[in-house]
Amino acid sequence: MSDAVYDELTRIKRAKGQSYSEAIAGFLQKPTTIAKKTDNWDNLIAWIKENDKQFKGKKIKYDIDKILYDDPYDGS
Repeated sequence: MSDAVYDELTRIKRAKGQSYSEAIAGFLQKPTTIAKKTDNWDNLIAWIKENDKQFKGKKIKYDIDKILYDDPYDGS
């Protein structure tokens, strides 16, 4: 294994908190299947709903008072 490949593998395993075996196994997993083409609207909507179940989303919490009352240009 070249030094560059070893360094990259080390970076990946540290970033994910894994062992070398776990990092390498992540590359060996089967790729996800390619989605089939949809030929009508019903199939497209069914495909969207199925994929939507897997989406976890990103939750963002806003502090409305901070947005309304804090001046972003006051230097603090």
